[in-house]
Amino acid sequence: MKKKRILALDVGNKRIGVAYSDPSGISITPSEIIKNDEKVFEKLKELIDRLNVGTIVIGLPLTLKGLEGEQAEKTKEFAEELKKHFPDIKVEFVDERFTTSLAEKHLKETTKKSKRKQKLDSVAATYILQTYLMKQQFIND
Repeated sequence: MKKKRILALDVGNKRIGVAYSDPSGISITPSEIIKNDEKVFEKLKELIDRLNVGTIVIGLPLTLKGLEGEQAEKTKEFAEELKKHFPDIKVEFVDERFTTSLAEKHLKETTKKSKRKQKLDSVAATYILQTYLMKQQFIND
């Protein structure tokens, strides 16, 4: 049986940044940005099927004090819908504090200014996935 990949989502009100692991969970690839609209679950199904996804990791936007605010509630509601559409896929959360600022810093150093905005959400998703993979490695060691 083919090993499943992990898909990371940086969920925003308008856009969702996407990144995914290789089947071994070692490398991470930033993917496209999906519009968070009425077709979002259709687009996610295409990705899940094409990439053979077994787990989805969603960045949970906590406040600086580590509390859940309005955006965290919206993200959790999105996750509940995701679970209804894909009941066989494990859905987990990762604290996403600072992932956008890390992504912005990375893009500032590596990408032309005109291309940064279109890549920001998917690069933030790579940081979400990196956090998850490191946590899994720590747990399994």
